[in-house]
Amino acid sequence: MSATRTRKAWSVSVRGYDGVSIEYAATAGKARYEAYLSVSDCNDAVTFADIRVLRDRSADITLPPIPIEATNISKIALEKLLHACGVTRERPEKCGYRSHFYCSSNNPQMLELVRAGLMESTKKGWGEGDCYFHATPVGQTAAFAMCPLYRGDDFAWPEVAA
Repeated sequence: MSATRTRKAWSVSVRGYDGVSIEYAATAGKARYEAYLSVSDCNDAVTFADIRVLRDRSADITLPPIPIEATNISKIALEKLLHACGVTRERPEKCGYRSHFYCSSNNPQMLELVRAGLMESTKKGWGEGDCYFHATPVGQTAAFAMCPLYRGDDFAWPEVAA
């Protein structure tokens, strides 16, 4: 069973701009660089010295441990669960923006997830033999638990997954 993980939040302000934004990064330097990339696209005059970064523990995101239901599931089935919940390495913050997967009602990976209680079938679809599968609350928790901490990180796979 995995432990909880924390996505660190940083308060970012840029000289000459109103407001403060939150960046999620492992270090202050990485948060500053992400802010620089965002601002420098529209303002070439901004330098690293113009960007102020402070740790904001109140905005941290704690990812849950991986539920026991997800520990004996094949990696390919878990990849489909992650896709259904919108999880990607490039945009980990988007996890949970969706919760469905459309495919054949006989898809072996989807049926494996249904048996584990991570997905459920609607039994309805546009085509003959196709249907929507929706992530259950436990499935959504599993996807959130496996979500990368930061952009570019790998997924947190359960240790016993095949």
